[in-house]
Amino acid sequence: MGLKKNIISNAVLTTSSVFISFITFPYVTRTLSAGNMGSVLFVDAFTQYFIIFSSLGIPFYGVREIAKLKGNHEEQSRLVISLVSLQFLLSVILSVSFIAASYFIPALGNNSDLVLLGCLSILATSFSIEWFYQGIENFAYITKRSLIIRVLSVIAILIVIKRADDHYWYYLIMFSVIFLNAALNFGNYLWKFFKKFGGSIVITKHFRPLMVLFSINISVSIYTILDTIILGLFTDPVNVSYYSIPLKLVKIVWVVVGGFSVVLIPRISQYYHANNMEQVSALLKKSLSLVFLLTIPFAFFCIFFTDEILIAVFGREYLPAATSLRILSSIPMIIGACNVFGTQFLLPIGQEKKILRATVFGLVTSLALNFLLIPQFKHVGSSIACIFAELVVCFYVYLKAKSRIAIGFDYSLVLLTVLSSLISIAAGLFLKGYLANYYLLITICMVYVLVFAILQFIIFKNQFIYYLIRVKKEES
Repeated sequence: MGLKKNIISNAVLTTSSVFISFITFPYVTRTLSAGNMGSVLFVDAFTQYFIIFSSLGIPFYGVREIAKLKGNHEEQSRLVISLVSLQFLLSVILSVSFIAASYFIPALGNNSDLVLLGCLSILATSFSIEWFYQGIENFAYITKRSLIIRVLSVIAILIVIKRADDHYWYYLIMFSVIFLNAALNFGNYLWKFFKKFGGSIVITKHFRPLMVLFSINISVSIYTILDTIILGLFTDPVNVSYYSIPLKLVKIVWVVVGGFSVVLIPRISQYYHANNMEQVSALLKKSLSLVFLLTIPFAFFCIFFTDEILIAVFGREYLPAATSLRILSSIPMIIGACNVFGTQFLLPIGQEKKILRATVFGLVTSLALNFLLIPQFKHVGSSIACIFAELVVCFYVYLKAKSRIAIGFDYSLVLLTVLSSLISIAAGLFLKGYLANYYLLITICMVYVLVFAILQFIIFKNQFIYYLIRVKKEES
């Protein structure tokens, strides 16, 4: 499958993720109480933390190594079974540790049923092998499977979640999504791709590169997941929800932006090893342009229409989270740029240690600020710590990437996006007293698209936008 088709498949996948999240998440946050929602988010923070531990650096390492073994089906099969065996062994150990932790941490012990589902999620993730399909660039399969399961999860949530204390059923549905993805992925792999190989599996040779990626994951997880845990330990489930709810909204956007990173890893690796630096630089510039195109308007709208977004998406109960949403609104742009410099460039060319150093700096920044700010500022303190940690990481990986390749910025596109956002905001502020929250947000988006189109085709005539239009025409 070509690069453009991969990008289109991934765009469909991430767009559907946003659409489905905007259906389910407002419904769930309005139905479940803030306390019960906070309990789910608190337990899930531990679950995600253990998943990161059990996966080491396999998701990124697997993509790169499968791409290297293209055409060698026996060695690909050996690699898959080796990595799955390693992750499953670690998952068993960490699931036992999770259960043990619930006896010592009251907030976990009070939600033992959620902890059990978290353990099952950790075990199921061992068989998801999403990295295999990404490595062979089979993004069409990933998109089709994900769409089916997501639609089923939406139906289940709308049917099952009816009361404020249905948080267990909500987490059960979340686990079911992980389980179905893993079952379909591994079953499809055994049926279509697995080839018998001679000799035994080899696990030890993967330890060294995996430990570097594992260290990166641990460092990143501490300032992206442990902040929720620290907040829960120092405050209460309500404050956890006031931080986690805006962060969930922000994550939807950065998942959309970050989804393109994996698509480009195999291609950038090929260009780099072929010493075609012009193509690498061109891909990085286009990727940065896409980041700015998607994240600048989001940041502006979150800053100027915070209350309207929170009421429309989550309900009035979450209005105290307004400051956190404003602070976190630029996170997708920072992480998106960081992914371009780190995940899309430094990782494919084997510079994992540079990324590791960056995440260690981010880790130190996050821990220091979380412990310093949370006792006084609570959920707002977590938000401040989060954005400063991401800025430190982004700045470091940018410097290291820049030392190896020319990194270009499309200033024309940035100016076009900023002007379109400002004009849309002005229109929105004028209409603020006349339209309800939902209609106001929809109107602002429509004005933005209209203004952007007028400025693009009459004044700016930006080449990257024409490139995106050509991609769309070619696919249709």
